[in-house]
Parts: sequence; structure tokens; C-alpha cells
Amino acid sequence: MNTIGQFKDTTFPVKEVPAIGIPTGTKSKKIDSTGYKFIVREDTNEVISCMTDEYQLIKNEDVLEKAIPIINDRGGLLVEEKLFGSSSRTTWKWKFPEISVDIGGGDLVNPTVSISNSYDGSMEASAIAGAFRIVCSNGMIIGFLIGKNSVKHSIWSKNMDIEEIIGSVVNGVENILKTDFPKLRDTKVNKLHVAKLLKLFPENQMQSLFNKMISKPPRTYWDLLNAATWVATHQMKRDVEATHKFESKLYPLVNGFANQEIAKA
Repeated sequence: MNTIGQFKDTTFPVKEVPAIGIPTGTKSKKIDSTGYKFIVREDTNEVISCMTDEYQLIKNEDVLEKAIPIINDRGGLLVEEKLFGSSSRTTWKWKFPEISVDIGGGDLVNPTVSISNSYDGSMEASAIAGAFRIVCSNGMIIGFLIGKNSVKHSIWSKNMDIEEIIGSVVNGVENILKTDFPKLRDTKVNKLHVAKLLKLFPENQMQSLFNKMISKPPRTYWDLLNAATWVATHQMKRDVEATHKFESKLYPLVNGFANQEIAKA
């Protein structure tokens, strides 16, 4: 059962502080409105970011308070909680073990939801659908990101309906698992696509993927996806934000490759 108390590292208090201009000269008056404001971490007085007045603050705590009830209702289990960029960006990830989809041969996958938020405007408040599966006996898991729903940090944006977004992505990913994943499993891989995927990996990880595919050559796009996500999970640094951004591109890319092959058939 998820509770707001377990997220102490990511629910630190924040506040908005107007950026007041102090002009030079003895007769000059202070400028009450500069069009900017600071986002400040209250427990440390650290300035997290400087944003325009059009930035809408969405607190991590508010996001979690809306998300946790529906995640608990669907049996969500927290698998990852990360802070990036001097506390300015946060990502949480849950899997839903009570929802399993057999994509063939007893290979079971579970839907997941990743929720992200930022205090520097670099990321929208978002919920991303995906899937997790256990890949080795120590419980290591790999993930595939599939769909996304989000809202911009803007005073002109509508409020983020976390309950609706999470419900829709969980239901949507379950349907996708039953349709897209068998397609990946049943489509023979094109070697040109293998080469393209290799080139996209960071240089220091390209050899890891190459070795993985040498030991077990991918016959289908499902095999190719597994090899790529294994490297992202086992070899790349999970505490580096770039890893998460790179990982999020793998499923759409490989799925696109498979669709190209199916279209040629």
C-alpha cells in the first residue's frame, strides 16, 4: 500500500518568491514586478529555479496525493523513485502485478505507470504508460514506455486530472500489450534496423548491445527490444537522467521498425 509518508525525499516543501528588481542609484525605487519568480525549496532555502510569472507551480505532493488512491486501487507497487537536476525534476514508477498479460509462451508482462514532474519547466507533469517484465532470477526488470498524457506548467493550462490520466494509461497499456507485443514477437527482424538501433546507443554502451546480440542473435523485434532494454537496465547508470530519456525512446523506435516490416509484407 502506497502512502504519502513514504515519499519524503520527493515531497519536500516548495514555495514561489517574487523576483523583485533592485535598481542602482540612490533615488531609484525597487521594481515590484519583474515578470519572474523563484521556486524555492523551503526546508533548505535553496533556489531550485527562476521562472516567468506564467509558470504554474504543480507540487510533487499534490501530484502524489491525487495519484496514490487510484494506484492503490489498482494494486500498484512502487519500483523506482528518482530526483534529478538538484531536486528540480522527479520521476516515480509503479508496476501493476495484479494485471498480467501473456504475450505468448508463458511470457508475462505487467503494465506500469511513470509519473514525472518538474520545478524548472523542463518537464511537463505527466503520466506515461509502459510495461515491465522480470528478466532474471534476482528480480531485475526491464521496461517499455508506450504512451503519454501530460499537462504543461502554465497558468493557461487546464488542471491535470491525475485520476483520469492514470486510469486511461493503465487501461490503454493493457490493450496495447495484447495487440502490439504479439506483433513484435511474430515479425522477423530486419538487419538494417538492428544496425540503426546500435548506432543510437551511447558509444560506451554500443559494445554491450553488440555483445548481447552476438550471444543471442535477435530473430524478431521482440528479441531486439529485449536486448536493447536489457542494456539500458543492466549496463547504463540508472541515476543518470539521460538513461531514462533514452530508455523512453526504445519501445516507440522498435515498434516503428516492426510496423515498417509489416507494411512491406
